[in-house]
Amino acid sequence: MALILSIGASRNLDELGYRITCELAELAGEGWQFGTRQQWLNGVHQFTCYLDEHPEGESPEEMALILRQYCARKLTDWILDVWEQELVEKRINSEYAYFSEEERRVIAEKATQILKQEEETSKEYIIYRVGRSQRILERMLDVLVTFGRVHIDGFLRFRLRDYLSSLSDSVDVAVDEYMMEKEYKEFVCLLRYFLEIQDTRVPIVHVYMRPGGFQLLDERGRPVNNEIVDGFHQDALQHEEICFEDLLISALVTVAPVQVVIHYTEGVQSNESMQTIQAVFGERLHYCPGCDRCMMIQDNRVLQR
Repeated sequence: MALILSIGASRNLDELGYRITCELAELAGEGWQFGTRQQWLNGVHQFTCYLDEHPEGESPEEMALILRQYCARKLTDWILDVWEQELVEKRINSEYAYFSEEERRVIAEKATQILKQEEETSKEYIIYRVGRSQRILERMLDVLVTFGRVHIDGFLRFRLRDYLSSLSDSVDVAVDEYMMEKEYKEFVCLLRYFLEIQDTRVPIVHVYMRPGGFQLLDERGRPVNNEIVDGFHQDALQHEEICFEDLLISALVTVAPVQVVIHYTEGVQSNESMQTIQAVFGERLHYCPGCDRCMMIQDNRVLQR
């Protein structure tokens, strides 16, 4: 009887053990008989697989070595596909227990996406996954080929410290992103509240985007130059850290128009400030499909390039 491998872990190994046994029998071919043993000992799940019978003239030691290499790949995939998610959730529950259950779930999803970096169908994700898998596989092969035994918890703790560190980093980044998104949503809700309680000063406001600034016109093409908007422009002159996008949002909320029409949309709709205006004004916001004034602004920008 030759030992193929022995796996220990803090989690149940029934499904993994069954899958490995079936696949090894198919891989080895006829004449090879495998035996397995599963135990629960001192808080550790253990799965052992060994060669029970082998064809005459074949070397069980050589076959065991080949199968260990195959099992190393299966264990690597298992860590990435199954164990990784649990490690992420464990980190969140340990370090960020003050979040609600739903918030922790969202953070876990974000952390997983950060680890993947890109969608699974993208070339970037495939390259990243192969590189991460290869690093784990190399160390798993070193342990299994040499000893034929591995304790997954200990393997992660002592052989994959850099991997665990990357998991922790992904969780921390996910928390930061979640908090930023949460603060942004609260900010948008606050702006919506201010918009609703304001009296409409101008029914329709046309916003013309210009390099480093903007111009607000009413439905008759007259500048919206009340004391509120003028005050915002004075603030811009006195406080250089105030950007014109912030001033635009503040001016529009203060004027509280029934409709906002954004003119000259090239490169504008994806702008962060435009996304905020869209979130705040919703159905009130419209984009000009291209009027004479838009064409004039665009022609002037082309000439300035």
